[in-house]
Amino acid sequence: MITCLHGFLGLPSDWDFLRDAGFEIKTPPLDRIPDRGDVLLGYSMGGRLAVHALLGGARYRRAVIVSAGLGTEGERERAARRAADEAWAKRFEGDDWSSVMRAWNAQPLFGGHAMPRREGDFDRVELARLMREQSPAVLPPLAGRLHEIAIPVLWVAGERDAKYVAEGTRASGLLPNAELWICPGAGHRVPWEQPAPFVERLRRLG
Repeated sequence: MITCLHGFLGLPSDWDFLRDAGFEIKTPPLDRIPDRGDVLLGYSMGGRLAVHALLGGARYRRAVIVSAGLGTEGERERAARRAADEAWAKRFEGDDWSSVMRAWNAQPLFGGHAMPRREGDFDRVELARLMREQSPAVLPPLAGRLHEIAIPVLWVAGERDAKYVAEGTRASGLLPNAELWICPGAGHRVPWEQPAPFVERLRRLG
């Protein structure tokens, strides 16, 4: 069983392709991560929260962390990130949905890849809350505690996602039992940009 955690603006249905490929999955809300299981798979914000859950005592046999950062370090950097996230939170609360989505997907982080999102699928107040409360500048940085995670971890980044390749390289060097996989032909949204290689890599987890 794979416990799948989506990222910000993610939906449980984003992971249907894994079910279609034959995996048994469950897709809990980000604020209700089960405290035990077989494989914990988290993408982007969900990946960070997966690491926080493991550090908080969640017991899994292994983890797969995709396109996730280690948090924001340094008070000046954290303040700047909080301000940026607050600006996004306000846009999600009140701006025209289509304009917010265009701006969100236009971020260099995504390299032009867009995932259609309907306003009716989301609670905009909840999106703003997530942006404020789960920000990497609000939660503690992770790097200093990665040595506490003893289970095998596969850390994944897309080859065109330079920032998160660097984060994955750093993380895999700090974790006691980690492997870094750089997915060819992918940016930040690895599972949906390159689903076939991603599925094949999951099949090799054992």
